[in-house]
Amino acid sequence: MMRVVLDTNFWVGYLIFRYPPIADVVDIHLVHGDFEAVTSPVLLEELERVLQYPKLQHYYDPETHLRFVALVASLSELVDLPESVPAICRHPADDWVIATAVAGNAECIVSRNKHLLELKKIGKIAILSPRQFTERMDGI
Repeated sequence: MMRVVLDTNFWVGYLIFRYPPIADVVDIHLVHGDFEAVTSPVLLEELERVLQYPKLQHYYDPETHLRFVALVASLSELVDLPESVPAICRHPADDWVIATAVAGNAECIVSRNKHLLELKKIGKIAILSPRQFTERMDGI
C-alpha cells in the first residue's frame, strides 16, 4: 500500500476549508484505504502549534482544535525521527516533513507549501499538491 505524508499546511487546509481536492484526499482516498498516512511527533507538534495561531482561531473552537490533532494522529502511522535532520530546504520545518517521509518509507508527500512543491522530488519521494495526488489516485 502507498504510504503518504500529509504535511501540516495540508491538514490546516482540510480543517478550515474542506474543499476538493483537499477534502478528496482524506474523505475519499484515505477513508477508503487507498493509501496509508504517515506522520511523526514533530509534525503533530507543529500542527498543534499552528492551530494556535490567533489568525486561525476564529475557524474552530478549542475543543475542535484538540480533537482534530487527535484525529490526525489516529488516522496516521506514527514514525520516530532522529534528533536532528539534514538541512535540505530553505525552511527548517520542511526538513522535518522530508525526514518523516524518509523514516516512514513514504512514496510521496502531499503539500500546499510552494517551497516543498518546487522541489518536486527528494530521492524517490514525490512531492505533490493535493490536486496532483488525487489525479494520481484517480488514474488520470
